[in-house]
Amino acid sequence: MLIDNNDDDREESGDDEIRPGAVPRGLKKFIDVMYTDINDPDIATDDYFANRTILTTTNTVVHRINEAVSKRLSLDQHQRNSSTQADVEEGCPDNDDAEPESRHGALQRNETTNVFISDGDTREFPLRLRRKQFPVVPAFAMTINKAQGQTVQNLGLYLATPCFSHGQLYVALSRVTSRSKFKALIEYPELEEDDDVYTDNIVYRQIFNTN
Repeated sequence: MLIDNNDDDREESGDDEIRPGAVPRGLKKFIDVMYTDINDPDIATDDYFANRTILTTTNTVVHRINEAVSKRLSLDQHQRNSSTQADVEEGCPDNDDAEPESRHGALQRNETTNVFISDGDTREFPLRLRRKQFPVVPAFAMTINKAQGQTVQNLGLYLATPCFSHGQLYVALSRVTSRSKFKALIEYPELEEDDDVYTDNIVYRQIFNTN
């Protein structure tokens, strides 16, 4: 793959090189390019967000991008937390009782006799836990694998690390409807030559050994 700063109206090179639009180095600048109008209410409509995203390789980078974009929003933000609650018998202390901060503490009651007061106890936990989750995360960015089957009008590809599995780069490049709406930033390219930037395209070696 090749990335450069040339115009879209140049002549085709006739080879297999892909030349999407490049952006200045740095994640902050890349976000500036992809979400320039994020706080303009006349532009940043539901369709604006639905038709653009940044793809990358790992969930760690996805979280970093989503957090960075979220901080740029001028809207009120509300935090939704998951919660875990134990089903306990009547008479047990409430799990939301507020206690003053102190270095002293005492066990009020041991309702379950097979629970020992011991650090590092590996016995089976005798209480039933109920977990309430809020399985929604921002989608300003997502992993390439998560984006399979989806298409957007404005796509950014951020490679802090190269693609690492067969066909991953192809999946990323094929998520956008127009090449002119595709931007890419490769932080650590495999090769830089004559203002061009290269990255690896991972393909199973066995494909080239078939007759």
